Amino acid sequence: MMNVVRLLVLGVIRELGRCHGYAIRQTLEEWQVQTWSRLHSGSIYHALQQITKEGLLESGAPEPGNRGPGKLTFAINEAGEVEFHDQLRQALASFDLIELSAGIAFVGCLPAAEAKSLISETIDRLRDNAERLALIASSVQPSVKPPRTKNLLDLWRANLATTATSLEEIRGTLHTLAAPPKRARTTRSH
Repeated sequence: MMNVVRLLVLGVIRELGRCHGYAIRQTLEEWQVQTWSRLHSGSIYHALQQITKEGLLESGAPEPGNRGPGKLTFAINEAGEVEFHDQLRQALASFDLIELSAGIAFVGCLPAAEAKSLISETIDRLRDNAERLALIASSVQPSVKPPRTKNLLDLWRANLATTATSLEEIRGTLHTLAAPPKRARTTRSH
């Protein structure tokens, strides 16, 4: 899950420019990330701390707040850009649906040809694994007793096949996407 949080936090900062933790959290809520991930606001702030400690973000002077102490702002640096793209490529190659979803959220940040290639490779691996699971399931006797191996193999085969089909649809939309230029570093306040 930490890779997903890192990718989401770096991606939001990359999209917004210089911003504070609350703006990141609010943006992720607006994107309804909580509907497809197990992201909690505490993990956002923990990731910010960790990513900053690793030198992937620059933190600025606290912005004055309406109430309470000022909010520390963050901006992605070159090392953060490299990490973001590494995490994005890993996510697009993942069979974990939450991690893959985080990759799809930012797929437009890659050149279309690279994104198509990564998604095509994942589709091929998903289909290969679905076929392998179908073959294994064909040799297993159905059972209503635990562990219900045939049912589980069928469930996972169907999951992989459906994910591959969805990725094909997404890949078909990539010709209309171009990697957007990096946004100017501005501060987003809420």
